[in-house]
Amino acid sequence: MSTPTLPRSTPDEHHPDLDWLRVVAILLLHLFHTGMMFNTWDWHVKSPQALPVLEPVMEVMHHLRMPLLMFISGVGTALALRRRTLGGFAADRAKRLLWPLVFGIFVVVPPQIYVERLLRGQFQGDYAAFYPSVFEIVPYPAGSFSWHHLWFVAYLFVYCVLALPLFAALATARGQAFLARAEAWLCRGWNVCWFFLPLALNGVLLHEYPTTHALFDDPRTFGHYGLLFLMGHLFGRCPRIWDVLVERRRVLLAPSAVLFVIMVPDSEFPLVWEMLGAMAALWLFILTALGWARARIHVRRPWLKYAQERAYPFYIFHQTVIIVVGYLMLTLPVGPWALLGLVLTVSFAATWALSEAVSRVGWLRPCFGMKPRTAQARVPRTAEAGHTA
Repeated sequence: MSTPTLPRSTPDEHHPDLDWLRVVAILLLHLFHTGMMFNTWDWHVKSPQALPVLEPVMEVMHHLRMPLLMFISGVGTALALRRRTLGGFAADRAKRLLWPLVFGIFVVVPPQIYVERLLRGQFQGDYAAFYPSVFEIVPYPAGSFSWHHLWFVAYLFVYCVLALPLFAALATARGQAFLARAEAWLCRGWNVCWFFLPLALNGVLLHEYPTTHALFDDPRTFGHYGLLFLMGHLFGRCPRIWDVLVERRRVLLAPSAVLFVIMVPDSEFPLVWEMLGAMAALWLFILTALGWARARIHVRRPWLKYAQERAYPFYIFHQTVIIVVGYLMLTLPVGPWALLGLVLTVSFAATWALSEAVSRVGWLRPCFGMKPRTAQARVPRTAEAGHTA
């Protein structure tokens, strides 16, 4: 079939479809982490009454939310490099990723560890007595030094740094020629669907390594998200692929849904078939989501702009707020469903309120990856999903 033609994006073009997907993924992340308090899986704070019925839905969410965010983050790096030098890009990633990560490790994450220590009888005393243990720099769980849910930000920053030579190479004439060939190949037939194979190969070769989110002893997860990051960057460099996804979104929908039904729950098939099926389901879901979002979301409405600007601080805050709110509500004389509703509602409202407060305090904005207000007024915002997790 003929390949549709899409004009090259301009540097200041908005991408409301990516903004929308990113906001939805972070909302699902909040819902997922609230559910972690009530299922039977290990987590930092647990309800005395479990709700195992949540687990099938959470299993699906577990496979979708973070891979989609990482892919969009990869796209965001390509969009960022359209209007920045490589040095400017590196400096921006340090400001938008590394500094919020450091701030999160020392300010946002410690309350999670404190609550867990209290619940497990590993510490007695107030938070002021606990907090100095963070500066002992003993990694969790032996100590109180951890990035917890901010692992995504740490991995994304490392990917950006490691990819700098690649980004430099792609800016050369030879690199541009490679991108033109890659775009032509991706837009031909169903070639775009074959990208699940590297993901499956990574899962098969490194299946013995558990997920730790600790970077240095986490090769399977590091490779998995690294591949998604690079795939997203490639898609961001190949504008014509988006029209192909829009055109084929209806055809992609059925196999994506069928594969997910087959592949959930995990470990029902031998290793190779399990990985092939699971990664094909994930990849088809990403392609389907991208195609439908690009087809339907064309305008960056005020509510989307508002949500997008607060998505990063919302992500940074959300797990800490859920754990603290959940801990404070554990003894309420209500059933598990009522408790779930209360924790979900109160934690969402508190996380949103904190994000709103941060957006209004100039010196706090950089600590949560937000642009200074003066810069925000000068520079049009794009869907740079690589700014966050």
